Amino acid sequence: MKEKGKSINSLMKHIRDHHNIDIGKGRSRDKQELLNMGYFHAYKAYKFVKTIDDPLDIKKFEEIRDIYELDNNLKALLYPVVMKFETAINNYTIDCVVTNSGTDLESIFEYKLNHYDDFEQGTIEYRKEMGKFLNLKRTFDTVIAHNYTKSEIIKHYVHSNQSVPIWAVFEMITLGDLGNFIERLNNNTREKLSRNVGVFDRRFDTDNTLLSKHLYIIKDLRNAIAHNRPVFDCRFRTGNVKQSVIGHLETWTNTKKINFQTITDYILLISYYMKCFNFTKTEIKAFLRSYERLVLNYQKESDNSDNFRKIFDVDAVAKIKKIIAIS
Repeated sequence: MKEKGKSINSLMKHIRDHHNIDIGKGRSRDKQELLNMGYFHAYKAYKFVKTIDDPLDIKKFEEIRDIYELDNNLKALLYPVVMKFETAINNYTIDCVVTNSGTDLESIFEYKLNHYDDFEQGTIEYRKEMGKFLNLKRTFDTVIAHNYTKSEIIKHYVHSNQSVPIWAVFEMITLGDLGNFIERLNNNTREKLSRNVGVFDRRFDTDNTLLSKHLYIIKDLRNAIAHNRPVFDCRFRTGNVKQSVIGHLETWTNTKKINFQTITDYILLISYYMKCFNFTKTEIKAFLRSYERLVLNYQKESDNSDNFRKIFDVDAVAKIKKIIAIS
């Protein structure tokens, strides 16, 4: 016979007996809070940092609740700024590729997404880039096909036997797709976009790929926020961060030990783009100070230096104070 599910009371007893965590005894509120957050979605997810092999030192249910609240507050802080970032980078990219050029995808693929022409035909680099170009084209064709029945705009251009304009498709692609798109731009267009955004930095970015690398980093964070997954410990990160990205951000923030192992470094990168996109100093400082308050409040509430160090690292507050000072 298949295992039967446990009631909320049985789950609390399981937490007490098997996890040695104080919950429920004399505190009816614990039951309601566990129901609200979810045993599997929150309780089990917030007991560790990144993997179950690195457990946090949890003795009371209140400590799980504090981490859960911290995570929700982080997502509430980050969500509107990350959405503005996504909208802005889409618009900067569209503006760059259509200025004095066609707006249809066919023209853009032929004249702007021809990074393969920056290499000599027949070379390994040319063949690799051509393969990536063809994969990108397939991705955009798939996006158009998938949204044909959902989008009146797509339907209009398909029925008119016209190439779909870039702005119509950009509403439907992911940040990862956008990063791939920017990487396929030819050298001149990619440099122009980097300059327009304000990330052009020849010291750390000799091939103008810094922007696309940033997009892949922020893409992971954005997806975790959008799908309500934990963000407090950066378990959402899917790839390694290049040294050029770290060197550039350390120079800009005048800080060290950036490695994107903690959420603080993502806050620094987001604040960098807030400055690139001309957010006011007041907006940037308010964003950073809100994060600083979350960190300090958790430090005060948790009263557990080991857990704090695992989540934020000992340099978190110092990093934020430095970036606030120069913002």
